[in-house]
Amino acid sequence: MLDEIKARKKLTKNKIVVGKLDEKVVEFLNKRGVPIHTKEMYLTHKGLSHLARESKKQRGVGLSEEHILRISDVLENPYAIYFDSKKDKLNLLYCGDKKECSKLIKIIVDTNSIANRKERITLVKTAGYVQEYNVRNNKDYIVLKEK
Repeated sequence: MLDEIKARKKLTKNKIVVGKLDEKVVEFLNKRGVPIHTKEMYLTHKGLSHLARESKKQRGVGLSEEHILRISDVLENPYAIYFDSKKDKLNLLYCGDKKECSKLIKIIVDTNSIANRKERITLVKTAGYVQEYNVRNNKDYIVLKEK
């Protein structure tokens, strides 16, 4: 799909499954009353083109192509998962770096999203880099998982 977006071709699929919510995360969200429409996490072509924007890369927050292609791996085996308690929507921060987590890959997941004006899904809204100290010092983040 990334190649199709880069080439500005007509997309063969509008969304793909890039991961699945961890059972511990599902349990936590259920206790907090956060609606979950699907345990599968989807990425749409609109979301993917948002991830690949040049303006994000120029600001130093845009993911490299290598990290965009690794989103499924990061979601499947994150170094850490945080819940942003201040937001109405679910924000999970994933760290994909196994050795050091000074620069996190922040992946924002909305469990109550509407795709194509009819289908309710769990959607990767956006992603980018964030400094680890900004997460650790943020009192709004609740640690759900750390290695």
